[in-house]
Amino acid sequence: MSVSVQALVQIALDGTVYEPGEWITLPEEQRMRARELVSYGLAKQAPAAPVKARKARTTS
Repeated sequence: MSVSVQALVQIALDGTVYEPGEWITLPEEQRMRARELVSYGLAKQAPAAPVKARKARTTS
């Protein structure tokens, strides 16, 4: 599993430069690193996956 954050500024991580708006995907083991990027205002957390609404059953 992995952790995704969106860069708010230009960030260089592990030899890769991410521009503002680009998604940064880190391995699960680096969850704390992702939290630090968010807490310092360098990135924002990925939104939760939307929950699909159930379709109402129709009776005939």
